[in-house]
Amino acid sequence: MPASTLWDELTRTEQRLLIRLFGCGSLRNQDAKAIEGLDRRGLIDNEGALTSQGMMVFAGALHQHRVEAQRRAGLA
Repeated sequence: MPASTLWDELTRTEQRLLIRLFGCGSLRNQDAKAIEGLDRRGLIDNEGALTSQGMMVFAGALHQHRVEAQRRAGLA
């Protein structure tokens, strides 16, 4: 499944948690349901850190966001 498709399937809370983890944050005191959703999809490991798949999903979404921003600005 392409990373951007998986990103789009995440809830906003799950997306925020991936962003938090990418920035070296933790899942402490965060929504347990969202954490469970990320774990079920294999985006975080048992210790609450990003897996390689989680990193790829985040990086793919970030890349897509940049491409769209450049297109809107007329740079692409």
